[in-house]
Amino acid sequence: MVDRICVVLEALSIAVCLHRLYGKKFRFDIATVSLMTIEMIMMQAIDYFGWPKELSMLFYPIIAGYCVIEFGFDLKELIINNVLNAIIICILQVVVMVLLYIFVNQQIVDGIGPLISSCIVLIIVAYILPCFSVNKLVEILRDKEKILLLALIVSISIILFWLVNYKNINFINHLEFIQYILFAVCITMIGMLILRVGKYKVKSKEVETELKMHMLYANSFDNLIDNIRSKQHEFDNHINTIYSQHYIYNTYEELVEAQKNYCQIVTAENRFNKLLISGNPVIIGFLYGKFIEVDKLGIDISYHICIEEFQVGIPIYKLVEILGNLIDNAVEALTDIERYNKLHVFVEQKDKNFNIEIRNESDYINFTEMSLFFTKGYSNKGENRGLGLFHVKAICDDYELNLLCLNKVIDEVNWISFMISNKRETT
Repeated sequence: MVDRICVVLEALSIAVCLHRLYGKKFRFDIATVSLMTIEMIMMQAIDYFGWPKELSMLFYPIIAGYCVIEFGFDLKELIINNVLNAIIICILQVVVMVLLYIFVNQQIVDGIGPLISSCIVLIIVAYILPCFSVNKLVEILRDKEKILLLALIVSISIILFWLVNYKNINFINHLEFIQYILFAVCITMIGMLILRVGKYKVKSKEVETELKMHMLYANSFDNLIDNIRSKQHEFDNHINTIYSQHYIYNTYEELVEAQKNYCQIVTAENRFNKLLISGNPVIIGFLYGKFIEVDKLGIDISYHICIEEFQVGIPIYKLVEILGNLIDNAVEALTDIERYNKLHVFVEQKDKNFNIEIRNESDYINFTEMSLFFTKGYSNKGENRGLGLFHVKAICDDYELNLLCLNKVIDEVNWISFMISNKRETT
């Protein structure tokens, strides 16, 4: 009779604890009665019919089904709450029994100890546990990184417990194989979890860097907008100037030439404003700042930028590093040779695919020398150089991007072109 009451109290404790974890008020309904009945039937069958005790593990899927019926299906919440429920109930049962053996007569404990323990656990779960807001713990553990860290701690704790008790374990009994299996599983889990935690740390670092990039280049994007707005009131003045030039010049040819020159000046002053119609503000802000910097060097820049949000499977800050290194490399090449002065920047996105091309006027470069561009430390511009293109290749390798360097002849002038894309060739 005592055993049956203990089983019922344990099932009731589990149900109450689950309600606390889900942040719900406990309801003694048909689902709870069914849960208690099923556990009692299973335990009685194991005791009276000699069924394997391992069958008691089937009760955990039943508890999961109970959660789905009572609280709805949320896989992450279901797993977290059931694991926490098992941990809380087991810890309370062990702690209560240990205290009973310490402070209560052993004969009493051996007789009705389990019943007393079950009652105390139920009282703690029903009246004391709510004081600790355990449902907030669930919200914390919904963070994947915290779940992995918790699993790592549990696995390491099991390994340490096993090692501490190594000499005290009777390896002749039937538990030997299970103990070794548990040890091997925990070791494997620790290795896997360390790798996963490392990946999350890298991902967290990427997100942090992305945020810094947004903060840095959003200012450049805002400057571009402010620059356009500040010149908006000048638009009417330019129109009136062009319209009124026919009062000054005597011949049609002189008027056409004057208007052409004036329009070229106005266009040159606003040549980077077209960037505003493109997408991602980080990329646009970076390019705007870069173009202003390069323009001051007297380099003639042409560009075609057609992008959206630029979510293409590679962090934005990595794309900024690629563009920055390729543009800097082209600018250095142009400043070394006075007869070349043109730089072209091409960035285009179509859905999840993108193409980048940075090219500059250059002498013809043979394939042998070209193949050395991406070697660490290789440079013909002096010592401590040659890292930019090496870094670009490393990023392309990490994210499986296509990287191509070649000579292009355009209007009988040779250009050195660096092209990057993420489109995979289909066979």
